[in-house]
Amino acid sequence: MDNPEYYFEGGLRRVKPYRQTYLAHVKQRWINRTVPQVFASEMPRRCTESMIIQAMSRGDVLVNEAVVSPDYVLKGGESLRSRNCHRHEPAIPDTPIKIIKQTKDYLAFDKPHGITVHPNELNFYNTALEILRRDHDIPSYMHAINRLDAVTSGVVIFANVSDPTIRQRFQPSDSEMDTLVQKEYLCRVVGEFPSEPLVVKEPILQTAGKVSVDPAGKPSESRFERVWYDPVSDTSLVTCHLATGRQHQIRLHVAHLKHPIVNDKLYNPMYQEQWANKNPNGTSNGETRFYPADIPPESQPYMPYYLSSSTPCHKCEEEERGDNIPNPKEMKIWLRAIRYQGPDWKFEVDMPDWADPSVFD
Repeated sequence: MDNPEYYFEGGLRRVKPYRQTYLAHVKQRWINRTVPQVFASEMPRRCTESMIIQAMSRGDVLVNEAVVSPDYVLKGGESLRSRNCHRHEPAIPDTPIKIIKQTKDYLAFDKPHGITVHPNELNFYNTALEILRRDHDIPSYMHAINRLDAVTSGVVIFANVSDPTIRQRFQPSDSEMDTLVQKEYLCRVVGEFPSEPLVVKEPILQTAGKVSVDPAGKPSESRFERVWYDPVSDTSLVTCHLATGRQHQIRLHVAHLKHPIVNDKLYNPMYQEQWANKNPNGTSNGETRFYPADIPPESQPYMPYYLSSSTPCHKCEEEERGDNIPNPKEMKIWLRAIRYQGPDWKFEVDMPDWADPSVFD
């Protein structure tokens, strides 16, 4: 679908559900496995083996454009086609994307919270990349130089990375310890953060879809400095400069210091408990999905569902009833990339409202 239908409702940007066909060539790790096994392992949030078996029986999942048995074992060089998918994308906040600077070679923008930078297994059109392509006509050769979590806001840079000169300008170092690009973030954390500057070098390990501080992880370095401490809210505003760029690095490092980000559903146990009490049907691990985490994939609202006369779309029915509408305020944490700066360029964004100690919502 080249022209998605967006609509705006209740502070949310939505995409009307659409049918989609997927085509993929068998990867090395898929060889000697069955189709249901591949789908369930590659997309555990979106399908189960039983769902794929049913779809194969209807001819909605093909191997080399042909119907095969669910027991068929994949070989190298083959193709997988998934058709007749009825897809709902999660709603995102309708906050406009502010352009910092745009040229034919690069684009810097202020990514709002609640929006993923590029397409993932849940969102395609409701992502910063696709919205910018539609609303600002950015060329297809631009890709992300840096990425932020969906719940994080701030500076993101797209550039023509196929041009060696442009790539070198925005990614001047191939080293994991990048000292040529300054990356400054702001976060608001629980408790009285140490008043002296602090460097954290705890390794970060990413495995099986989870990220944690672990001695077996990759070298990671964050430098923190407290801006203020507010005894009324018992929170601190902290700046952070990154020497490395691991996934969830700041969030993990402040949590390791026992000063997690105030409203971080992943790494602040107190907020997890408080948020769960306020949102009994919500997932405790948040991020890019805002639906119950303990229900099976075939009942989750944003499955790309294989429709048939016996399987009506439960998400369409849910939306008609007005159930499980996400709250834009719950799609963020108090973490913002406020400045990215290289040898001959600098992009900055405004301070967030939560940088004011009187703001606590």
